[in-house]
Amino acid sequence: MKLDLKTFQMLMLFVLFGLLYAGRLVKGAARETPEGLSFGMKPLVMWGRLIVLPAYFALFAYPMWVTRHTIPVLALVLMIVLIAFILFQLPGTIVLTPTAIVQRFWLRPSKAIQYNEIMAIEPLQGGRMIRVLGDNRVSITHTWNHCASEQFQQEITRRRTESKALNSR
Repeated sequence: MKLDLKTFQMLMLFVLFGLLYAGRLVKGAARETPEGLSFGMKPLVMWGRLIVLPAYFALFAYPMWVTRHTIPVLALVLMIVLIAFILFQLPGTIVLTPTAIVQRFWLRPSKAIQYNEIMAIEPLQGGRMIRVLGDNRVSITHTWNHCASEQFQQEITRRRTESKALNSR
């Protein structure tokens, strides 16, 4: 079997969808940082979005570049807009500091909810997503792209009850 460009493009598409599907299956692990317990993106999901997806789109521009055709400016602009959109949509890293839940993004401002300001903890999609709502109208969502959803929910519940116990004294 000869590996031509069309076959390689299809192979990359299967790898991309395989990574997206596998990203839902793996659990990932939270890690302890100096700021607190950190729930980042699963490495498999990060590879899929930052390496495989741009490589897949580059495979469409490669034949034009090799045959010395000019790549349309609209295609380049569309590619840059798509990459910016992907970076904008990346779920931020959630850090459980000693006093608050903080979610930091690459291209958006950070969000924070103090533990004593938590109004509700809502499991969504069968527990794969968890939304924490604060009385300051801030919502932090732990998506399936983040690691360790069960541990996140347990830690949030524990820290919320500890904060309420300290405030009631």
